[in-house]
Amino acid sequence: MNTPSSTKGDPSTPTGTVSRAMRLLTLIADSDNPVTIKYISDRMGLAPSTVHRLLGLLKDEGFVADILPSRSYTIGTQFYRVSSRVVGGASQIDFIERELEELCAIHNETVLFGQYLPTEGNLSFAARRDGQQKLLYQIEMHKPLSLVWGASGKAILAHLAAANVADILARETYAPGNGAPPPDLDTLMAELRDIKRAEYCVSYGEKLPGSRGIAAPLFDRTGIIGSLCLTAPKDRQAETDVDAIGRDLAASARKISHALGANT
Repeated sequence: MNTPSSTKGDPSTPTGTVSRAMRLLTLIADSDNPVTIKYISDRMGLAPSTVHRLLGLLKDEGFVADILPSRSYTIGTQFYRVSSRVVGGASQIDFIERELEELCAIHNETVLFGQYLPTEGNLSFAARRDGQQKLLYQIEMHKPLSLVWGASGKAILAHLAAANVADILARETYAPGNGAPPPDLDTLMAELRDIKRAEYCVSYGEKLPGSRGIAAPLFDRTGIIGSLCLTAPKDRQAETDVDAIGRDLAASARKISHALGANT
């Protein structure tokens, strides 16, 4: 006699009703337009009858709404109400700070959130966590800083429109860390294209003498919001370690950006 699987219908398993409902909600929330049962069925690999049943459960609770006569579905009012309660109770920086703590624990170095200030065309370090390894230089918090100099700024600048980059560069002066003159626009744009492809940036002593910065961009649903930056004395890690840290920061930045609603 065949015995039914012990996990069939178990809400705690990937195939359980709760898991499927959460995946379905996520799929609808990530879609730019209302979705059909066929679309959901194809994306989730579920039978249309199963999708219809899940949609019915979510619709009864107000988390999904149907659009007639197109027979498509979108997020319901209850989902918006719950989401607004969650978002209202925690700011972006609160969430980012928790991720900074995790990165700091892994790398034992100072990690910062550089917040993009679009009106001013610069950034400000809005949050930080320090490792046990001390810095030999001082980082100024909550002060407008250049986007042209340093990894934290260039990681942001790489995701701005060319016209914005040109405007920001036109106002730039010598690098505060090493006195280098501003690059010409073509040189800077080529560097920014490389940074965008790599998903992280490394700089040496541009903002602060003797420092090395490694940074990756952060996004939310509106676009670029800042950068995640690890800073340490430039001779503390080997170059092979720097590349590994850069990839780690980029992965963490993608995770944070996804959680903040970025379409990445």
